[in-house]
Amino acid sequence: MKPIQRLIPGALACALMTVFATVATAADAPPAMSAKDLAAKLSALQQDGASYVRLKLDVKPPPGSPPFTLQLQIKQRRSPSSSEILYQVLWPKARAGESVLLRRTGDQAATGSLFTPPNTQRPLTASQMKEPMFGSDMSYADVLENFFAWDHQAIVGTGVVDRVNCQILESKPGKAQRSNSASVRTWVDLRRLVPLRVEKYAASGTATRRIDTTRVVSDDLNRQIPANLTIHNLQTGSTTELDGSKIKHGVTFTDREFGESGQ
Repeated sequence: MKPIQRLIPGALACALMTVFATVATAADAPPAMSAKDLAAKLSALQQDGASYVRLKLDVKPPPGSPPFTLQLQIKQRRSPSSSEILYQVLWPKARAGESVLLRRTGDQAATGSLFTPPNTQRPLTASQMKEPMFGSDMSYADVLENFFAWDHQAIVGTGVVDRVNCQILESKPGKAQRSNSASVRTWVDLRRLVPLRVEKYAASGTATRRIDTTRVVSDDLNRQIPANLTIHNLQTGSTTELDGSKIKHGVTFTDREFGESGQ
């Protein structure tokens, strides 16, 4: 009987440890959300009012073209009904002052205009909105797009990104919503409510771009946000790395700063 008496406490201890571990895991697990609720929360994080960002942009074009770096400042006003964003080059000196002003209201097509010092300004046509912004792997239209606000949202599975378990949210535009993408899939870290990967797809089902979050930080509102991103152009093989960790919310801008004379 003695061996059995010695085994019972050991088995009980193991069982209790398993129960405690299960309870702790359940307590730490993020609450389940519907696709609609998850998309709404992610959309609200993008529509965060007026903010100022300093951004470093490293572009690595396909072989045969030299890489380059830009330092930018971004002034933006985002709300559920409209977005206004001004990107301006600070460095290198040869390109300082170049800027692009982008606007979108509701489900209307995005518009934009380019300014080149000292006084050249031209509007962007609908086809030019699809072109690379400042030679990067972002298009002008990409900057304004909020696919979390699209009509069709669905949870299509789970996946692991950088050892983090994620829920995969698929977003598709409604009939009145214009986009260069037929669908977008986002790998979301539910615990921090941070997108760790985004993939954009053409109507053929071919992935065109993949955006990976490489660093997450707390912003000035104490929210977890992607600070560093790598954009992979899956069609050309080029990449763009963004470092935009310096962000300030609640800033005050005048309408003049988002007018043509503000560029």
